[in-house]
Amino acid sequence: MALQMSGRRRVVANRTANEKSVTVVHNSKSCNHGCDCDNKYRLNKSIDISALFKRCLPVVIFLYGITMLRSRTTTSIRLPSSLPQAALAPTVGNCEFRSYPKRRYYGLGDRPLPDFLDAEYIYGELPLLLHPKKIQKNPSPNKKLCVDQSEWYDPKKVRDPVTSLPALPFADGTNPSILKIDSPRIDPSIRQLLESVTGTANGKPYYIATICMTDSQCSWNDSPEEVIEFRLSKDKKPSTVRTVLLLLNKSFETVAEATIHTKIDAKFGRVNPNHQMKTFKLDDARLFTHKGQIWVSYREGRHFGYDKQVLNKLYFQFAHVPSSGAQLRTSGSNDHTNKEFTVTLLASDTETLCCGRNMALIDNVHTNQLQALTWVDPVTVVDVEMSKFDGTAKLEQQQQKQQQPKQRRLKEEKKKSHFHGTNGFMVYLPDLGEYLGIGHFHRPPGRDKNDYARFGHHYTHSFFTITDKPPFRLKRLSPELVLESHAYSEDTEIIQFWSGLEIISDDQNGAKLALAYGINDCEAAALHMDLSVVEGLLREVPEGKEVVDFMMPLK
Repeated sequence: MALQMSGRRRVVANRTANEKSVTVVHNSKSCNHGCDCDNKYRLNKSIDISALFKRCLPVVIFLYGITMLRSRTTTSIRLPSSLPQAALAPTVGNCEFRSYPKRRYYGLGDRPLPDFLDAEYIYGELPLLLHPKKIQKNPSPNKKLCVDQSEWYDPKKVRDPVTSLPALPFADGTNPSILKIDSPRIDPSIRQLLESVTGTANGKPYYIATICMTDSQCSWNDSPEEVIEFRLSKDKKPSTVRTVLLLLNKSFETVAEATIHTKIDAKFGRVNPNHQMKTFKLDDARLFTHKGQIWVSYREGRHFGYDKQVLNKLYFQFAHVPSSGAQLRTSGSNDHTNKEFTVTLLASDTETLCCGRNMALIDNVHTNQLQALTWVDPVTVVDVEMSKFDGTAKLEQQQQKQQQPKQRRLKEEKKKSHFHGTNGFMVYLPDLGEYLGIGHFHRPPGRDKNDYARFGHHYTHSFFTITDKPPFRLKRLSPELVLESHAYSEDTEIIQFWSGLEIISDDQNGAKLALAYGINDCEAAALHMDLSVVEGLLREVPEGKEVVDFMMPLK
């Protein structure tokens, strides 16, 4: 089911280099039936040029048609079925998985381990390498999340003079989060609105997701030769900084997308109200639900401080616009007009949660109270005050706080682990009365600039569950895990970030999880994983134990 790394001595891992496939087109000088080269034409001094042209013209037209057909079929297109073929417009960006220099991969088979990996691990076990295609009943391939970057990326302007190939975009989007649209946690009117996007080539929306376009690490300490080989952007700064919301079908293909904009109808951190629309970074944006609405949590350190998580409700709208190729990615109509998909948050709705990052929200199924898992080790759950949205009286809030059991804290003399929360909200498992979440490590634990990455690297993840009622405690915990990379099935990237988690039911194959994750702080992907696989990885935790109690030197 999974491949476990063993031993603590280095054996250089065998990797097969990416083979370069080169297609050579040969020009044929031989004659064909349509352009007759019989001797009578070569010997006759009075050649009928008009007749020769008429014979050759059908062949030229035929070859040109074949060339255009091939071009069309190899281009990624988002096409509403109701629009004419003349409206075709390609997706601009990179919708294929990237490959990276070998140092951007973990080296799971290498021995001895780098010094910083010779550390404590959950259960004293090195991470398990998961092969989703091998361990599931009906596996489906992982899919790269695709963003149309035509607004800020033009491949014609970044062609390499040596290869004549365009450089890839500065980044393809990272740290995705994901929600199922057809969820009882979401108000039916919102579900109906989002599901109304029909008629596109990729079918009906099933998921809603966020993806961050930011100062990523597609390139890091690359040589000039590597820049050419991996078609890396030569830009030193990101082409754009924003968060994009995607509507995805069940196979994680993009149906529609829109940048999340903010209307400054009230004071927004340090920004004074001006009733204008503005685009912010929304760092580490994560979707969650509360009282039927879809919300996003994020950090906007420049305006709110880097110790606060900011929370906002999302507003969706489809505005009719004339049919044009530029709107194909956001089409949602069954007639000859498009609907431009817009996503907005209001500054007047803004709530904040202190203090830290990577906090998972809990849409409490028993009390309808929004809560936050502010720390996984030790498990710490707090109520989130949503005074603007809930209209809850301060007296009621004070009474709830007085009745809420105090969360257990580790004693000062006892060490704590560097286990951090990852996914944006906790997934409820009703049959077990537990919330499922994901946590992560990166080694070394610091985030200083280094030879591997700008910040943290060599990530591992672990599934865990907590009880669904107070006193909240750690219930189950898996070993540390990594997913196989797209390029090397026996290895993984040094930066994987499992930031999105959702559960879906499947009457035929049982419950599945949708897992969305970032790759090398450069691109994002999603896959389905059988819930039974995760259940098999989780181990019971005795009451009173925390993650730190299972951190051990390698066995």
